[in-house]
Amino acid sequence: MRILIVEDENKMRELLRKTLEQDGHDVDAAARLSEARGRIAKAAYDLVITDLKLERDLGGLELLREIKESRPATHVVLITAFATIELGAEAIRLGAYHYLIKPVKLAEIRSIANALSGRGPARVVPVGAAGDERLVFDDIVVGKNPKMQKVYELIPRIVEGTATVLIRGESGTGKEVIARAVHDHGPRRDKSFVDVNCAALVDTLLEAELFGIEKRVATGVDAREGKLEQASGGTLFLDEIGDMSLSVQSKVLRVLQEKRIVRVGGRDKIDVDVRIIAATNADLEKAVRERRFREDLYYRLSVVTVEIPPLRDRPEDLPAFVAYFLERLNETARRPIRGVTEEVMDLFRRYSWPGNIRELENTLERAALFAKGDSIGLEDLPERLVAKPETRGDFALPPEGIVLEDVERDLIVQALERTGWKKSAAARLLGLTRRALGYRVEKFGLAAPGAAAGAGEADDEEDGADSEEGSPRGDGRRGRTEEDDALDG
Repeated sequence: MRILIVEDENKMRELLRKTLEQDGHDVDAAARLSEARGRIAKAAYDLVITDLKLERDLGGLELLREIKESRPATHVVLITAFATIELGAEAIRLGAYHYLIKPVKLAEIRSIANALSGRGPARVVPVGAAGDERLVFDDIVVGKNPKMQKVYELIPRIVEGTATVLIRGESGTGKEVIARAVHDHGPRRDKSFVDVNCAALVDTLLEAELFGIEKRVATGVDAREGKLEQASGGTLFLDEIGDMSLSVQSKVLRVLQEKRIVRVGGRDKIDVDVRIIAATNADLEKAVRERRFREDLYYRLSVVTVEIPPLRDRPEDLPAFVAYFLERLNETARRPIRGVTEEVMDLFRRYSWPGNIRELENTLERAALFAKGDSIGLEDLPERLVAKPETRGDFALPPEGIVLEDVERDLIVQALERTGWKKSAAARLLGLTRRALGYRVEKFGLAAPGAAAGAGEADDEEDGADSEEGSPRGDGRRGRTEEDDALDG
């Protein structure tokens, strides 16, 4: 493979050149932009590795832009000692293949070059396979997915502010990684990033964890700071905030309003300066309708909302994730893994990944441990993937695409008609709960023939038994506390 190194530091340039030449690559080097431009005009390079800062600030970005305009098939890797998330966003917009932060690990450079050269036996998708356009920044694999690229472009806009951020996505999609990126590149980067899993603690323990406790609470209990005090000046990450009880929600809302806390068992108010980033995999709008989540807190938290797509909606990014995780594993492995077989990659694309990115990482870590060769095959995967792989179903997406809501509506109508508009029976046909189907019937304004849309049609006995379960009190005060009333007043 033909490689051009553009680096104004002599020692770094020569080290990279010699390292890659030892791996059998044809390597040229340039110390200045003008020299690099001259070489690119005369020769076609497979890979250009360039420093971000050359003769002028961001000269590497200027070179990247020119290469992608004149030779779009050339891969470009940027190297910099001055990494910011804004530069990362600009690099991916311009088409960078990778973005490395000094001090650069030679093993990572070699891995990228060797992968792009397509070395290895046939039918193996190598680490960082050619065509795998990606950018990794702060452990965020951006990939090709348009939704994820929008997330990445949003981050630079929110890092400098103090507004609360709500990150939404299924478990394992990397919500905490996004939260840390926002903290690490903002004005609070030198202060603490403190995380709390709201689903892991019962109400009383969660309240003490957040607000701290005073010594007078119980005999033998020492006073201690809570997470809000520990994060003062920095960022508090509230994971799975949808599982927080109403009573604790009201206290968190008061913190957002007053910037003060009172420890459990205490009387004194303590000032706190904290940016809150919350995350959830729950449907908070539904929780608000069902009075399980405070509406006022929801709007205070969702000043900025970041939506993380599940891995099953990012099949085009699977090669990027596989490459990234295998590169990390190879840093410490005694026997590096070069890639996965095409059969494994095909299986990964069919599998639904209920555990999302976290499940993929764990799967690759296990497979690398048990792999007999230097690539991962079907025989190295856990039985749950190979024996009965979860798929996306037998429906084929037509070339012209579909309107998903129209398909959903049509299937619901078919199920209702087949069952004589008995919702419980129709819900079983669709793999839904009766309540979930009822929500969709109301959403689409469906009604049995002869009945008005939204009217409560007669249904089977099972429906009647289900209808009152979990319904809020008629006075709308379900789960409210005196603090709720005080805040509303």
